[in-house]
Amino acid sequence: MNIEDIYVLTIIGIVGLIQLFYWSFYMFRISKHNGGVSQGEKLPPVSIVVCARNESDNLKRLVPELMAQRYPEKQIVIVDDASEDDTEMTLAQLRKEYPQLYYTSIPLDSTFRHSKKLAVTVGIKAAKYEHILFTDADCTPSSSEWVRTMMSSYVEQEGKELVIGYGRYAKLPGLLNLIIRFETFFNTVQYMGFAKAMRPFMGVGRNMSYVKSLYNNSSQFRKNWKVQSGDDDLFISEVGTRKNTAICFDPDGQTISAPKTTWKEWAIQKTRHMTTSPYYRWSVKFMLGLELLTRQALLWGALAIVIMYWNINDILPIVILSLLGVRWVLMHTSLCIAARRMHGTEKGNDRWIWIWTLPFDIFMPWIQLAAWMTGYTSKSSNRWK
Repeated sequence: MNIEDIYVLTIIGIVGLIQLFYWSFYMFRISKHNGGVSQGEKLPPVSIVVCARNESDNLKRLVPELMAQRYPEKQIVIVDDASEDDTEMTLAQLRKEYPQLYYTSIPLDSTFRHSKKLAVTVGIKAAKYEHILFTDADCTPSSSEWVRTMMSSYVEQEGKELVIGYGRYAKLPGLLNLIIRFETFFNTVQYMGFAKAMRPFMGVGRNMSYVKSLYNNSSQFRKNWKVQSGDDDLFISEVGTRKNTAICFDPDGQTISAPKTTWKEWAIQKTRHMTTSPYYRWSVKFMLGLELLTRQALLWGALAIVIMYWNINDILPIVILSLLGVRWVLMHTSLCIAARRMHGTEKGNDRWIWIWTLPFDIFMPWIQLAAWMTGYTSKSSNRWK
């Protein structure tokens, strides 16, 4: 092996070790997580806050589901954020059926455009309990134990002030739906792994909880008021620590959302979500960027080396392919365990989503880039919804 081969092997080796560290230190964390559901009386009372804009039909479905949650002491707070449909009339009718329902409305103002943060703030102010659980109007709790499962994280994991939950998408036919579900699953494993290993950097407003004191002591909403998104991930990035943050991915403690059904709608959604990433901490951006860079370098670098060196040096391609194979084994093992723990064993769920790991490992960065470019060039308004 000459000096050139040693240089090539060293570079690929460093890239490969970074990938192995990433998967073993961050992504494998969920397999070691021990959660639980408390059945005792120590569970705290909770205010469930839902911010809704033009969600009349969804609220007719969601409110009864929230009321049916098996939990000893809960409050339902709906914030009607400048809706232009009959949301307010729907809420008034629901209030007659469920007197314990509380709702408030933010009037439409053509001269003042606000983000979802205003609605979240109004909901927090209206909440009468210290513990607050958030979801969206287009979500469905995965079970009648959703609230209990999320709140159990405060009891089973002592000293927690913030719970990051799993908000997955409904399973529908088609390639786009598979991409949405796999990406959501992968991202959840990633940010939950970060939360356990280092420090949380994101979560989803479809399923998360925190105590009022975290909001009262935070300046995130005021600093980034004009950013349309970020009421969830930027807030978590500021106030979350490894010590005060719990994760919850129990199948009974999830929410299920209706996914986008057209490529353009999904691209616009992706672009809106990406507007918050520049505000992440530099350490998080560095780690995420390093993972994506080394993933592509290892994959395509290994392919190039195998093609160039196969007939020149038989050892180097074997070493490179072995390194790539070890990474893929670790990656498949991590996601297989995560999928089975997060999706349970019921027939028809997404416990087999991990089998798509290899093709998505190769093509997902390019799909995401294409989606971002499509959404960026779209003339659609950047709404919080």
